Amino acid sequence: MNLTSRVTAAAVATSVSVLLAACAGGTEGSSSGATGKYSAPPSDTTATLSIANWGNPGDEKIYGDAIARFNKKYPNVKVENNMSQVVNWGDYINKIQSSIASGDSPDIINIATEGVEYGLDKKLFQPLTNYTDQDASVKSLLDDVSPALIEGFSKDGKTYLLPNNWNTMLVYYNPELFEKAGIQRPADDWTWDDFLTIAKKLTSAEGGKKVYGFGIPTYSFAYMPWIYSNNASTASDDLKSPTLDSPGTVEAIQFVSDLVFKEKVAPNPTGGDPTSLFQAGQIAMTASPANLAASLAKNPSFKYDVLPMPGNKSQTNVFGAAGFAMYSGSKNKDLAWELLKELASQETQKMWAAGGSSNPTTTTAQKSEAFTKGKPHAELFYNQIDHAKPVAAPSFFAALDTAFQKAMTSVYAGQDVQKALKQANDEVKATAAQNGG
Repeated sequence: MNLTSRVTAAAVATSVSVLLAACAGGTEGSSSGATGKYSAPPSDTTATLSIANWGNPGDEKIYGDAIARFNKKYPNVKVENNMSQVVNWGDYINKIQSSIASGDSPDIINIATEGVEYGLDKKLFQPLTNYTDQDASVKSLLDDVSPALIEGFSKDGKTYLLPNNWNTMLVYYNPELFEKAGIQRPADDWTWDDFLTIAKKLTSAEGGKKVYGFGIPTYSFAYMPWIYSNNASTASDDLKSPTLDSPGTVEAIQFVSDLVFKEKVAPNPTGGDPTSLFQAGQIAMTASPANLAASLAKNPSFKYDVLPMPGNKSQTNVFGAAGFAMYSGSKNKDLAWELLKELASQETQKMWAAGGSSNPTTTTAQKSEAFTKGKPHAELFYNQIDHAKPVAAPSFFAALDTAFQKAMTSVYAGQDVQKALKQANDEVKATAAQNGG
């Protein structure tokens, strides 16, 4: 949730197996646009295209409308949209790996930042640069997308995915509780120290009536702003090695742990969902991507505001994006390109803006009333991309995510932070070595 992606930011409650339909042969046959001169396939082309897709409830309509627009141009093309819900990116990546290995391959893959390096490492994605360089119809779309999103889906000068939606992390706070505690809205460049001071002032009462200053979200994406703002990461810059036990990462996680055990300004996150506690008035601040704003929009009587994540050694935030890639083994690449464009189109971005559960990729959609209406400081939902880094997602992300989550469970059970992260890092190294990483 990068995505970032959205599921990089919020896990879905039920796991459903990823169904990847077999790529069916059509009459198009040619893949000239992949490596040579591109021209759109004839509108009477007959074929079947399949999409390995994922999403939350409601997303299927966005994709269904995009497919319907595609079918107006290509009425004889059957599109199999195989939707899946995702609990964590490790599982999703493993299921795609198994499906590809078995030969049950899609034409188009919707994947988030967390899976991109894995896909590149396995040569799953067809470079799209030859298409984007020639197809004038997509140029205006890409010119409207933040360069950071394009760069996040590029490597060695080649673009491999068209961005679909993206997310970052923001602090959500209760203005009523701030006012009651006599706290003014801090500046956008507030620091960890500012955050802790405010969290202490917001923590009050005892027992069942206690209000905590902050509620900690526990998915991996949510920890990244703390780590990044401490100029650290969970993986090396070249994405070759895990760095869960680096001094900067340990220091960042220690700060988060101390919110529970030392400072007592946050409840132990094993005891409840922070977004529910936030809406119940039991915590004054939490952190979330745009999906929390979409949920809060259904309860207009509840007032909230947002802030950037606090900085420490830097003000670096995180972003995760989802994008559509063309499977390198597709039998209908030119036709897949036409569908892929529609799935990432400005029309699709308008629907993301209206839904509000994720940030649309285009500036036009992000600044539209459909997206900004009802959002306090709406600009923060999209301008964070200007000083954010993509979530660290090496090819061994599945092992990294699993080990990190296991370590955090141990931390909240009282284990020493450095010890838990060292053990996790060793586990990732061992797993990567076994897999040839």
